Amino acid sequence: MTLDRLDRAALSAMAAIACVIGIILWRGDQVGVQITRATPAAGAESVAIRSALSFTFSEAMVADSLEGRVRLSPQISGALRWNGNTALFVPAGPLQPDTAYTVTIEAGARSARGRLLLRDTQWSFRTGHPRVVYLSPALDAGNLYLAEIDGATPPRQITSEPYGVFDFAISPDGARIVYSANRDDSGVRDLWLIQLDGSRRELLVACDQQVCQSPAWAADGTRIAFERRTLIDGAIGRSPGPARIWLVDVSTRQAAPLFGGDQAGESQKLGFLPRWAPLGDRLSYYDPLESAITVVDTQSGEIIQLPSVLGDSGAWSPDGNQLIYPELVAVDTGQFSQMLRADLVMNVITPVTALTTTNDASITWSPSGAWIAFSRQSIRTGAGFVSLGPQVWVSQADNTAQARPLTDQPEYSYGGLRWSPDETWIAAVRNNLRAPNARPEVWLIRVAPAPGLAEQRVLAADATIPAWTP
Repeated sequence: MTLDRLDRAALSAMAAIACVIGIILWRGDQVGVQITRATPAAGAESVAIRSALSFTFSEAMVADSLEGRVRLSPQISGALRWNGNTALFVPAGPLQPDTAYTVTIEAGARSARGRLLLRDTQWSFRTGHPRVVYLSPALDAGNLYLAEIDGATPPRQITSEPYGVFDFAISPDGARIVYSANRDDSGVRDLWLIQLDGSRRELLVACDQQVCQSPAWAADGTRIAFERRTLIDGAIGRSPGPARIWLVDVSTRQAAPLFGGDQAGESQKLGFLPRWAPLGDRLSYYDPLESAITVVDTQSGEIIQLPSVLGDSGAWSPDGNQLIYPELVAVDTGQFSQMLRADLVMNVITPVTALTTTNDASITWSPSGAWIAFSRQSIRTGAGFVSLGPQVWVSQADNTAQARPLTDQPEYSYGGLRWSPDETWIAAVRNNLRAPNARPEVWLIRVAPAPGLAEQRVLAADATIPAWTP
């Protein structure tokens, strides 16, 4: 067969392409698999002591090939999880505060295409120490403050919103805060992002003629769930209408309703108090029409409903497999709130504690999942029906029969409980029930290792909504 000039040119081009492909493949094998991104980044400072480590590979990996090749110095064990090309190393416990850590990924991990990580990869970062962010003043146009727990350093103001911050949430890595702020005196409330040091204030969602509030970060820090309510004109002014759950992508600023619907969100389901699981893609919220806690897997779309009448969306276990929530139970002597545990793996709901003449609320898991803390209000039903201020209780998560109080001051109420990342302290909002016009205060309560009342001290007067930096 005789080849003309065009055929020869085509064959030459094909040979050149094949040669280039061969060189690329050969070069890829010589270079091997690369780690293209790591978190915390090399040289990062003030890293959260509850941080997970992530590293993204240049191509899909054989998951088992990375087992045993991730080391931290100082040494700490952990578990590996995968999300596409990204490996997540979750330490078994908190890192040490104010400590330099070195991460080593040993050579030998293998990609699905058979390429290897040819060389050890190593980088270092330094942890910070837990601090508390709170809102002050509590009942006026308040702003966010960051406080050291030693009490020796004055708190630092983070925001300066003239019409006040309503509520907030700290990102999983502790670097940023999302908060809702009143735009003016019209009732409109927007969502903003700001760094923990108060820099780089950015508008996240402009909520024209609406109220946006109750923000919650997804576990991977890429999305935020929040309530969106349309302002409704009434006889005595404007007030927020029913709440609906929206999601916003942190990087693109694109916001959309959780269940679709029009831009006003009028066709989606009602819901409030969104809370993300600490791991995975599950989101819980309370549905007032169904009188149920709704759990949505935002990846698969699976929905689970837990009947409840108290309007709480539950407290997630650190592994994202369980929810504890208070539920109203009627007995001969009255109605009391009891803690229930929903196991979303076994699909069972069981009582956490025996039913007594108490009301349990403000439930929170410790970061390791070994403990829970809650507020317990004792009800005396003898000569009269007397309610005492809720006190702080703790219990092992798997042995609640041994629940014990940390405080015993019935003239005060304790709520808004939050564990410190190292499980040494619980931050709480304390209210004086006997003083007229008393203002809330943020208190720190040391978790005693044995039964007995705990050490406690005030962190901030006229303050509320404490949250720990991770």
